[in-house]
Amino acid sequence: MRSMERVVRPPGGKTLEIALQLDDGCRVSQVSITGDFFVYPPEALEALEDALRGCSSTSCITKAVRQTAERAEALGFTWSQLAAALTRMYDEACSAPSSRQPP
Repeated sequence: MRSMERVVRPPGGKTLEIALQLDDGCRVSQVSITGDFFVYPPEALEALEDALRGCSSTSCITKAVRQTAERAEALGFTWSQLAAALTRMYDEACSAPSSRQPP
């Protein structure tokens, strides 16, 4: 299991605090997105975190963020900035030699 936490301040945006936990197969097991921003409706952020659980690729992460963006508004960051931060964290965690189980 691998855990990562990042504080990200996108250009022109507010602070994003992201905690990402991956299981041994590089699947998202837990994610928390907090910070100095607003999402409307507020429950959309919780729905996004739920949708991210189980993702095992950057395309799954990007798709979950894109689907949330279609039904929610973010103030303080753009959805593409959030997707970029999440996929960078995922790539960093899963590119480590010990983070992936052999097939």
